[in-house]
Amino acid sequence: MRRQLKTLGSKEFLGDVKQFIRGSHDFYRDKNPEIKVLAEKLHSEYSLREFYRVFNRLWKSGYHNERVMAVYALRMYDNDFDKETWKFLIPRLKEIKDYDEAERMGRIIGHIAIKYDNLKREILKISNKRNVYYRRIGLSACFPLINEKDWEFVFSLIKNRLNDKEDNIQELNGWLLSEIVKTNKTLVKRFVLKHINMPKVTFDIACTDIEGLKKVRKFKKIDNLKGSGVGWLKMIG
Repeated sequence: MRRQLKTLGSKEFLGDVKQFIRGSHDFYRDKNPEIKVLAEKLHSEYSLREFYRVFNRLWKSGYHNERVMAVYALRMYDNDFDKETWKFLIPRLKEIKDYDEAERMGRIIGHIAIKYDNLKREILKISNKRNVYYRRIGLSACFPLINEKDWEFVFSLIKNRLNDKEDNIQELNGWLLSEIVKTNKTLVKRFVLKHINMPKVTFDIACTDIEGLKKVRKFKKIDNLKGSGVGWLKMIG
């Protein structure tokens, strides 16, 4: 298992990769060779259109590690993504089996939306579906858009799912806001103040690196209990 991957023909190479990732006891911990090395090898062996067939073989294999490999490698083609990539992914979204797969797929879709602004309407539809994996896909698409500083769309999507009852979605909202903090702390502070009663898990993650908001939330709750209407915004430094 520690041998280096040989230079192989496309068909032989794919079989070699599949054999390794099926046999690895702990794909994430051992990483021997690392997933990045395997993905880069696939990326160098296939064009994006050729890789769609490889993706299908890995995705439908029934093995978790192979599905991880398929999505991780696909992300490396982000410069080549087009609307055909979108069409390719849509029917596979219903086959997603866990939250991690949903997030990885969402990030890929976010990269496609950077190139095709009209796809944002479809992402919004996805984020409103009853299936929680779909909602996670829609929100995860925001990560690449954060790098593009597409604040209007990102904040509208977070707001849309801010009071989602699923803990996993509440947590993801927090991580999105926390990611935005790295670029624009002021925008997140304003958003949190406007939605100060957001779910606790979202608030705690979002405000990890923002001072003062926990006091504001605490005093806001006191105001609500007293019904006094005290000007809690004066607490903002």
